[in-house]
Order: sequence, then C-alpha cells, then structure tokens
Amino acid sequence: MKRSCFVLLLASASLFGYTDSDMDGVEDSLDECPQTPFTDLVDIHGCSISTPSVIHYDLIMDEEYSQINYASQQYSDTLTTSFEADLYIKNWRLQGLASYYSADSADTSPTGWNDTLINIFYRVTPTEKLTLTPGFGVVIPTYKSGYHNEAVDYTALVDFQYRIDSTKYLFGGYSYTWVNDKDVTQAAYQNTQGFQLGMGYSLTPKSTVSLSYNQNDTIYQNVKTVQTVSAGYTQTINAHWLAGVNYSYGLSDSASDHSVIVGLKYHY
Repeated sequence: MKRSCFVLLLASASLFGYTDSDMDGVEDSLDECPQTPFTDLVDIHGCSISTPSVIHYDLIMDEEYSQINYASQQYSDTLTTSFEADLYIKNWRLQGLASYYSADSADTSPTGWNDTLINIFYRVTPTEKLTLTPGFGVVIPTYKSGYHNEAVDYTALVDFQYRIDSTKYLFGGYSYTWVNDKDVTQAAYQNTQGFQLGMGYSLTPKSTVSLSYNQNDTIYQNVKTVQTVSAGYTQTINAHWLAGVNYSYGLSDSASDHSVIVGLKYHY
C-alpha cells in the first residue's frame, strides 16, 4: 500500500508551486534571463556570470498537514515531513524524495516512512517560451502495509512550463505509475495516472502566487480519483534560499477537505 500516485506528481511539479524551467535556481517568474545554459553560474536575477559551474543542487524540506492518511486512505489528521534532494548536471536532473508520516488514527501503521522516490529528468526546450521535462522514476517500497506484498513500482512523467510574458506562466504535468503490489483480501490495486495544470503570477520581483488543479488516482481500485485545487505562494529570501506555502481544497470525497504545505528550499 503506497502513496506513490499522490506524491510523484507533487514531486515533479514542486511541492509548493515553485517552477525553474532552465534549472538555474531562480524561479521562472523572477528569472530575467530565461533559458541560460545549465553550466553557467547565475546571479540572483538568473543571468550568467563569468564563472561556470557544471553541477548544482537543491535541498528541500516540507511539512504537510492533511485530514487523510493517503498511505492507508483513512480519514485522520496526518503530518508528513518530506525531504527532497536534486542534483543538476547540464540538462539532467536526479531527484530523491523521502517522507515520514504521523497519523492520528487506529491504522496498523499510524507512523512510518512513505515510499521513497528516485526520479531522473531531462530538460528539452522546443521554443524560447516552452520547456518540457520528461522523466522516469522508481518507487522503492519503504512503506510497510503489514500485508508483505510490497513491490517496486515504476513511473513515467513529464512536466511543462510555458512563459506567457515576464510575469505570467502556465505549468503542469502528467504521470503514469505501474503498481506491482499483489492483491490481498483487504485491497485490490491498480495502475495510476495523475495530472496537474496551473498558472503562476509574479506579484513582486521576489514573490509569486500560483493556482492549480490536481487530479490523481489512488492505487486502490475501489477509491475515487483524488481531485483538489491549490493556491501557492513563494518568497525569495536571497540567492540561495526560497520559502513557500501551499493550500489545497478537496473536490472529491477521496481528498482531504483541507491540506497545507510549508516548505524551505536551499540552492547551490
């Protein structure tokens, strides 16, 4: 029993509405020099400076509150702490994501690790305004269902970002996960799909808001698709630090009525 379908799309599109299509560590809405070469070191405005750098990395920590434990699909107040690390080499991005949950419920696993995600992406820029980032991922079964049926899952995903002008951009993503868990008496599993579509707007040179619609299957055959709408806010602190908050409202019975994520990102 996994949370893979719900987390993968969030991981690919960022946990709090942050988008960086040229992978230089400066958010798209604040980037005065979009599509800079990946090997260039950039300033706070996203423009190249003289010293090149082949490798960049991000470290992200998020804290989420929701009213559903998505690992077990039980209604309960749940806190989830997520840790993400991203390594960028030219157009390639290697991502690792681990998260630990604590649920106020009578579930057999009220606390523990969710599945661990490892994704690899490759950035493509068909036009000056459009960026596509396809990827492939492995879902490592670190969540323990208690049924001894955990298996490694695989996912294919793609993100896009389209810059409308200097302050507005569209973003979204799609993912498909092959779920390999064996059915048990308590649950029958299915492959999952998910997508996100949203728009971002720069309020000031250092702050951005975003709105998005999110739809994700659960891995359980008898549970309705999770549908939410989300509003996010990000604030650039300096050249290395960025903070954000995201609020989601559930549109389906399978979704948490309310959930909130706060996060902090470090880029080097």
